[in-house]
Amino acid sequence: MHELTQQVSDLREMMIFSLLEKESASERIKAVNLTSEMNEVSEKVTDALFKTMNRDENVNVRLSALEALKPYAKQSRVREQLIESIGKQDSPLVQVALAEFMAAIQEKKSVKELQKLLQNENTPKEVKSKINESIKVLI
Repeated sequence: MHELTQQVSDLREMMIFSLLEKESASERIKAVNLTSEMNEVSEKVTDALFKTMNRDENVNVRLSALEALKPYAKQSRVREQLIESIGKQDSPLVQVALAEFMAAIQEKKSVKELQKLLQNENTPKEVKSKINESIKVLI
């Protein structure tokens, strides 16, 4: 039974990687959503989710990847990569979602990266306001 479970998990991983390469944003979102059906995800899967969150051209796909990573935020490696991802975001929606999530999980180490967004002249005023709120919760 354990072997069969492992095979299903491996197959699901292969499908995720395949769908993440598709041109269609809806296919890539399907791939991200498939991770929620897995009891545990491998480091390869979380790495693929981070790659998607940091590089996908579609904001909805990036937001879905962030949502898919949330259950694994207890892992220090995932938390560290979430913090690193803050500076890689150019979408105001993803920036705000990350800031709010950092506040929700009380990740104080994220404050420095969030402050960099505040100092960036390209960060919209409304986004800076939301990020400031998250920082206040963290400090």
